[in-house]
Amino acid sequence: MQAKYLSILLVILLSISTFSTVANEKIPANETTVFNETFSWQAMANISAIYNPSLLKGQDQEDPFDYLGVSLLLDVYYKGFFIQSNHRRASGLLQGAELGYQLIVTPEWEFDLISKTYISSYSPKDIIENANRDIPTLNNLAERSSAEGVGIRYSRYHRNAVFSVDFATLAPLSDANGWVVDVFYSYVLPYRNWDIYVNAGYTHYSEKVMNYYYGVNSKEATRARPFHESDAGHRLQLELFAQHPISEKWSFSGGISHSYYSKSTIESPLVDTQHITQVMLGVIYVF
Repeated sequence: MQAKYLSILLVILLSISTFSTVANEKIPANETTVFNETFSWQAMANISAIYNPSLLKGQDQEDPFDYLGVSLLLDVYYKGFFIQSNHRRASGLLQGAELGYQLIVTPEWEFDLISKTYISSYSPKDIIENANRDIPTLNNLAERSSAEGVGIRYSRYHRNAVFSVDFATLAPLSDANGWVVDVFYSYVLPYRNWDIYVNAGYTHYSEKVMNYYYGVNSKEATRARPFHESDAGHRLQLELFAQHPISEKWSFSGGISHSYYSKSTIESPLVDTQHITQVMLGVIYVF
């Protein structure tokens, strides 16, 4: 199964990359990124209905509010420093912004310092309280903090596409103290008033990261949750995301993504599945 997903991902990336390279021309400097002024900013509000299942055993969307996503998207640039959201993917509308500094910017590529959240935190106590029932695999399990990564990013631009690679270590405040490699490719297909993004991603997590989020230490081990040390792992992701303007201020957004996680993830007694399909439908308001 893993080989099948790798083959699909490689075929998509190769075919899109080949088309992009043939169609690519030298891009004017003022079109390299949205950050082309001394100071610029944009703020948007996103309201979405989301179907977002969890990897963890026993964690389900329990009530209507679990299907609601509300976020504020803020993009700010000042002399190379930036705060930005990933507008090319559905998850970018629901996750926190990225902070960074542009080290090198050319018409075709960019090299940045970057800080972002690569894995969200989870509180077993809050999950159990929200479910209003006992979840043996999570009962008395310690809280896992978010993986705040600090590292470098290389981005390559084509006419309608972007390819980026992050290499980040987790911030010292995190107990995981590991590293992450995050590869992302996005190609936009304009169709009438639609912007349709075809996305593919690969994320590799070091052994320390996997063990922190999905391992079970000797103090946490129970009959329902045996001792477990996780190996390094990865996630493969394919996504289709679209946006369509409704008015001058409002636009529709919708997306579906499928993630496949490595064998080292499903081997954890905390994890329920290797496959996650997420669906999002919503509106965006531009201030």
